[in-house]
Amino acid sequence: MPGFGMFLNTMPLNDVHVGTDRRAHKRRIVDERGQFVIPSENCTLPCRIVNLSAGGAKILCDAIPASGTNVILILANGNCFEAVTTRYVEGELGLQFVAPSEPR
Repeated sequence: MPGFGMFLNTMPLNDVHVGTDRRAHKRRIVDERGQFVIPSENCTLPCRIVNLSAGGAKILCDAIPASGTNVILILANGNCFEAVTTRYVEGELGLQFVAPSEPR
Protein backbone atom coordinates (compact mmCIF):
# COMPACT_ATOMS: atom_id res chain seq x y z
CA MET A 1 0.00 0.00 0.00
CA PRO A 2 1.97 3.06 -1.20
CA GLY A 3 2.15 5.98 1.21
CA PHE A 4 0.86 3.97 4.18
CA GLY A 5 4.14 4.30 6.09
CA MET A 6 3.71 8.04 6.48
CA PHE A 7 1.04 7.36 9.14
CA LEU A 8 3.22 5.12 11.30
CA ASN A 9 5.00 6.56 14.31
CA THR A 10 8.53 5.18 14.17
CA MET A 11 9.77 6.89 17.36
CA PRO A 12 10.97 4.56 20.14
CA LEU A 13 8.16 3.90 22.63
CA ASN A 14 9.85 5.74 25.51
CA ASP A 15 9.98 8.93 23.41
CA VAL A 16 6.30 8.96 22.42
CA HIS A 17 4.28 11.68 24.12
CA VAL A 18 0.62 10.76 24.48
CA GLY A 19 -1.78 13.70 24.75
CA THR A 20 -1.08 17.31 25.52
CA ASP A 21 -1.95 19.18 28.69
CA ARG A 22 -4.24 21.90 27.38
CA ARG A 23 -5.06 23.46 30.73
CA ALA A 24 -4.86 27.23 30.89
CA HIS A 25 -3.38 27.16 34.42
CA LYS A 26 -0.61 25.06 35.93
CA ARG A 27 -1.93 22.56 38.46
CA ARG A 28 -0.39 22.00 41.87
CA ILE A 29 -0.74 18.51 43.36
CA VAL A 30 -2.08 18.67 46.92
CA ASP A 31 -3.58 16.32 49.49
CA GLU A 32 -5.74 18.60 51.57
CA ARG A 33 -9.03 18.31 53.38
CA GLY A 34 -11.72 20.79 52.54
CA GLN A 35 -15.45 21.26 52.30
CA PHE A 36 -17.67 21.04 49.27
CA VAL A 37 -20.88 23.08 49.34
CA ILE A 38 -23.79 22.49 46.96
CA PRO A 39 -26.02 25.54 47.58
CA SER A 40 -28.94 24.25 45.48
CA GLU A 41 -29.10 21.17 47.72
CA ASN A 42 -28.37 23.10 50.95
CA CYS A 43 -25.60 20.55 51.49
CA THR A 44 -22.04 20.78 52.86
CA LEU A 45 -19.78 17.74 52.64
CA PRO A 46 -16.17 16.98 53.50
CA CYS A 47 -13.88 16.44 50.51
CA ARG A 48 -10.27 15.71 49.68
CA ILE A 49 -8.61 18.22 47.35
CA VAL A 50 -6.31 16.41 44.92
CA ASN A 51 -5.01 19.33 42.88
CA LEU A 52 -5.45 23.10 42.55
CA SER A 53 -4.79 25.75 39.97
CA ALA A 54 -5.79 29.35 39.41
CA GLY A 55 -8.69 28.11 37.28
CA GLY A 56 -10.00 25.08 39.12
CA ALA A 57 -9.52 21.99 41.24
CA LYS A 58 -9.95 18.26 41.31
CA ILE A 59 -11.57 16.77 44.40
CA LEU A 60 -12.71 13.47 45.87
CA CYS A 61 -16.17 13.67 47.42
CA ASP A 62 -19.13 11.41 48.23
CA ALA A 63 -21.50 13.64 46.22
CA ILE A 64 -21.57 13.51 42.44
CA PRO A 65 -23.52 16.55 41.25
CA ALA A 66 -24.39 16.90 37.58
CA SER A 67 -21.95 18.67 35.30
CA GLY A 68 -22.61 22.43 35.38
CA THR A 69 -23.74 22.51 39.02
CA ASN A 70 -22.76 25.66 40.94
CA VAL A 71 -20.72 24.80 44.04
CA ILE A 72 -18.37 26.36 46.58
CA LEU A 73 -15.01 24.83 47.51
CA ILE A 74 -13.71 25.74 50.97
CA LEU A 75 -10.01 25.05 51.59
CA ALA A 76 -8.62 24.06 54.98
CA ASN A 77 -7.25 27.61 55.44
CA GLY A 78 -10.77 29.05 54.99
CA ASN A 79 -10.36 30.39 51.43
CA CYS A 80 -13.56 29.91 49.41
CA PHE A 81 -13.95 29.54 45.66
CA GLU A 82 -17.19 29.61 43.68
CA ALA A 83 -17.00 26.94 41.01
CA VAL A 84 -18.94 24.91 38.47
CA THR A 85 -18.63 21.14 38.23
CA THR A 86 -17.07 20.08 34.93
CA ARG A 87 -16.76 16.32 34.96
CA TYR A 88 -16.60 13.21 37.09
CA VAL A 89 -14.07 10.54 36.15
CA GLU A 90 -12.90 7.53 38.18
CA GLY A 91 -13.99 8.96 41.53
CA GLU A 92 -12.61 12.47 40.95
CA LEU A 93 -14.77 15.55 40.42
CA GLY A 94 -13.42 18.42 38.31
CA LEU A 95 -14.25 22.01 39.27
CA GLN A 96 -13.78 25.19 37.25
CA PHE A 97 -13.55 28.35 39.35
CA VAL A 98 -16.02 31.09 38.39
CA ALA A 99 -13.40 33.81 38.99
CA PRO A 100 -9.92 32.35 38.43
CA SER A 101 -7.45 33.27 41.17
CA GLU A 102 -4.31 31.67 42.57
CA PRO A 103 -5.30 29.47 45.58
CA ARG A 104 -3.16 29.88 48.66
